[in-house]
Amino acid sequence: MNKEINILGGGISGLTCAIILLKNGYNVNIYEKRKATGTRFNSDWQGIENWSEETDVLSELRSFGIDLSFDYVPVCELNLHYSDKIRTLRGDKACYLVKRGTAIDCLDTCLLEQAKELGVNIYCGTKPDNNKQIHVIATGPEKGNILAKGIKFNTKRPDSYHMAFGDDIAKGFYSYLLIKNGEATIATVFDNRNVRDSENYLQNTIGYFSEYFDPEEVEAGNKFGGYGYFEIRKTLYNDDGAMLIGEAGGLQDYLWGFGMRYAFQSANFAARSIMTGESYDKLIKENLHKKLKHSKRNRKLFEILGPLAYPLAYRLFKKSKDPLKLLNVVYR
Repeated sequence: MNKEINILGGGISGLTCAIILLKNGYNVNIYEKRKATGTRFNSDWQGIENWSEETDVLSELRSFGIDLSFDYVPVCELNLHYSDKIRTLRGDKACYLVKRGTAIDCLDTCLLEQAKELGVNIYCGTKPDNNKQIHVIATGPEKGNILAKGIKFNTKRPDSYHMAFGDDIAKGFYSYLLIKNGEATIATVFDNRNVRDSENYLQNTIGYFSEYFDPEEVEAGNKFGGYGYFEIRKTLYNDDGAMLIGEAGGLQDYLWGFGMRYAFQSANFAARSIMTGESYDKLIKENLHKKLKHSKRNRKLFEILGPLAYPLAYRLFKKSKDPLKLLNVVYR
């Protein structure tokens, strides 16, 4: 049995896979093409969804052997907006906010430090030798069909969490405003077919949420962009037999664009495949494919409904006595 494992990509999926493998007796090398991990992000708030399964996502991470040393904030109250309507949704830990980037309290940095302390060999700004067998590819998305554009800024306003629908702010997807401890992220999420309208979406989003912050605070902030990639592949092995995890394999939620939980889970399944000899394809098909297919179905339904999708989604959430249970049904 080969006890040396080589992973391409030092993002959250690659680091998670490496930590699991090293704790089970493997020597692990990570090759990250960037000079540091987390440089795609700007310490902006992002959400790890906690509604698609019964198991709490942080409990799941602990079961993988991941130390929860990063900052996380449970969201139990979300303000849902549509047009001039607003409904406050409440639920127990609907998702967890985490910061992404290179700062000390960010998810990416904390996973990196865990991996280093355990003894994972991490080579940043380096490509592996051509004769090195690559076992896992965790390089993130090569292209994007879900895009985001936003601003990270500081504010004196109180904590609050908002999500809004509307063709003028995010055609087909949504915009959001997250404020916690004086740090705020405002962003719009949209399809790659609407990339030319991205700046209009962002400015309209800022205008829509303007009552929740001061204009000069946003003006002093830092803009950022991001992207995700969704695809249901026939196989999650590449031509050389390496396993594709996270967004390198298109493992993403196509309805809302949440992908971190899939990154963690696919990393665990890849490590399990290496340790037990189980088929990685089979593990993904048995555990994730159904959710991926449902998210594709939900996205298609949203597009078919067109302008009716937003008021219908808002009405369903408004009428539901248990919005989290509704989301759980949608993903199952």
